[in-house]
Amino acid sequence: MRGVVSKVMGLYYTVYHDSIYTNCVLRGKLRQKFDSDNEKFSNPVAVGDEVEISIADDGTGVIEEIVPRKNYFSRKEKGKNRKTDIIAANCDCVVVMQSFALPKLNLRFADRIAVRCGQQHIPLILCVNKYDLALKQDIEYIHDYYKNTYIRIIMTSAVTGYNIDDFKNLLYNKTSVFVGYSGVGKTSILNTIYPHLGLKVGQVSSSTGKGKHTTTNVSMIIVEEHTRIIDTPGLREFGIMDIEPHLVSKYFYEFEKYAARCAFKPCTHDHEPGCEVKRLVQQGVIYEERYISYINILYSLKDYYATMYS
Repeated sequence: MRGVVSKVMGLYYTVYHDSIYTNCVLRGKLRQKFDSDNEKFSNPVAVGDEVEISIADDGTGVIEEIVPRKNYFSRKEKGKNRKTDIIAANCDCVVVMQSFALPKLNLRFADRIAVRCGQQHIPLILCVNKYDLALKQDIEYIHDYYKNTYIRIIMTSAVTGYNIDDFKNLLYNKTSVFVGYSGVGKTSILNTIYPHLGLKVGQVSSSTGKGKHTTTNVSMIIVEEHTRIIDTPGLREFGIMDIEPHLVSKYFYEFEKYAARCAFKPCTHDHEPGCEVKRLVQQGVIYEERYISYINILYSLKDYYATMYS
């Protein structure tokens, strides 16, 4: 029978099927094939994978087959032998959670997530929580930063209920991956949208401004039969070291829109003369801090690849 992986704990997998959860292991031949063939990924099965399972008389299950994925959301940190870590599979959207208060906004983190989503053709939603604490200049900053992009922005408050119904509609009938720092209100928002979940809420440290983890493993929450939330532990770093530098601008969509007008093709929008993107940054059509975020990603990847192949 077919199910979906809702949690991964080492060599054990929880599979949701027919409205029940079954603890499963991976069939030995699948594990052996993965270990011998795969040099790219660190894990054979991820939350969100569709799998075919068999169930023994004692109620435990065995994963017999992994259905080919339509996409996957992953990260790869620095390191010559580091493999790609698949966070979630078969995603309909990724929700980057930020907040107007502690922990403070970090749109450059969101940009890195957006690059990964662009690579896998996964729609991205930026949810900025704690709207009840927002300053006017912060709201304007977010809209200016992402003007002319295709990133969907929604601002919410778990305290006042601001935009909660609209956010719920965005998540309806989708498998959504939630990522962000601990303390941004990810769990509070989910409890506000879906009160029956009763998820444990963490606190933000007043001394560090950082949240305490309430989610320790990636796990799927089945809200309704076809509305599923993949909750992830708080992320402070997000590696995209498997993307070649010259491809990064493709995922800054407002850049790609104007790239055809650049004097050089391809153009990295860095050192080349006659660059249309740099001209539009100077004119304010593209927000300068968004461009700086792109340059930081570009340089970090250039340095990484130079070190890797030196």
